Amino acid sequence: MNSKENIKDAVWTAIRSNDMFSFDDMMRSMELSFVELSVIIGLLLKEKKVSLCINHAFISEKGTYKSRQEDLFSRFMDLLSEHVTRELSVSFYASRLCITTKYLSTVVRQVSGKTPTVWIKEKIISEMKYRLCCTQATIKEISYSLNFPNNSFFGKYFKAETGVSPSRYREIHCDCNIASKNI
Repeated sequence: MNSKENIKDAVWTAIRSNDMFSFDDMMRSMELSFVELSVIIGLLLKEKKVSLCINHAFISEKGTYKSRQEDLFSRFMDLLSEHVTRELSVSFYASRLCITTKYLSTVVRQVSGKTPTVWIKEKIISEMKYRLCCTQATIKEISYSLNFPNNSFFGKYFKAETGVSPSRYREIHCDCNIASKNI
């Protein structure tokens, strides 16, 4: 087996391992140029070891094409919905989109009028409110499940954003017998 086959097998192994990586990360870690990695992925496509998925996200519901900024915002919001219970940093989302935090902030602000930080805060607060009102979990359990370092930090964060403590919010706004109550 020659070195080209070894490199192709290494790329295939990395893809198969299902680790999250970017094209740039793979180029760096395997010390390959853009063209070399593209050729190897092309060979894997030809051998039907990987398949190509065309992203139709650039087409809106009305059949018109989205701008790159609108597509990035849409992808940011999808990632945010998926990861907000684990990740609260703008840099995480920028990294997953393979862009800089500054560019993500600029694009999100242009498209939505809000910064990524505001979107993240709104999503996590919404999730906190949902869990406080629609689950029987203790505040400690909710804090832990949302990856806050401790109850105190969870409580301070929630109170800073809503004006009331989590326990007081639960008393005032939640009827735990009605799981579908709007928040």
